Amino acid sequence: MIALQILKMIGIILVVIIGALLLLILIILLAPIHYKAEGSYEDTDNKYEVNAKVNWLLHIIRVSFDMDKEKQDIAAKVLFFKVYPRPEKVSDTLGERKAPEEGRISKIKYQISSLYVKIKRVVYMLNDERDQAAVKELLLRVKKLLWHIRPRKLDIDLKLGMDDPATTGEAVGIIYSFYPVYTKHLHLTPDFDNKVIEAGLDLKGHIQLIFVIIAALRIYFDKNIRRLYRQIQKLRE
Repeated sequence: MIALQILKMIGIILVVIIGALLLLILIILLAPIHYKAEGSYEDTDNKYEVNAKVNWLLHIIRVSFDMDKEKQDIAAKVLFFKVYPRPEKVSDTLGERKAPEEGRISKIKYQISSLYVKIKRVVYMLNDERDQAAVKELLLRVKKLLWHIRPRKLDIDLKLGMDDPATTGEAVGIIYSFYPVYTKHLHLTPDFDNKVIEAGLDLKGHIQLIFVIIAALRIYFDKNIRRLYRQIQKLRE
């Protein structure tokens, strides 16, 4: 009798543990990862600023990114604990050594020749129906994934002025020719008197891991995509 009670308690504990694990997995898969970003740019003194934040599981996990002309900071927190501080200075100079002119020219020629051979192989490869099906499926999965992770809110403020009013008018006309695409997102203010470029960005969105995992699994288990991947690996050798 005691043994049965012990087994019953063990069974209840196992059921509770399994239920808790399943609940945790569902929360991880379905809980949205929220992201938002703000940015600004002024061409008068080449001033720019970017602030981005990502949070997950009711702000239990938080990542922030701040960057301006002089520095950038990345920080990650779990609850109240900072797990990833990483301040960096942005350098304006790269300090790379310049290669001799002849060496650079020969290197460019070799790269162009190698690229031409690879392009021919890719064109030949994509004539295969299986490779065409792989590319079609891959583009479909990427398109659906991008649609899911797209910003739900996107506002762009742009103040634009060129060297003269005519050039400003032409630039504004080109931008407005695509206006139906971003009519809800872009707020354009032309300046016909001054040469100026000022921009502001504000976006928000969210991502659910389950959609990312489903897309990754569909891509991974597609035999045509795996075949195409192996062929691309051979091209890189």
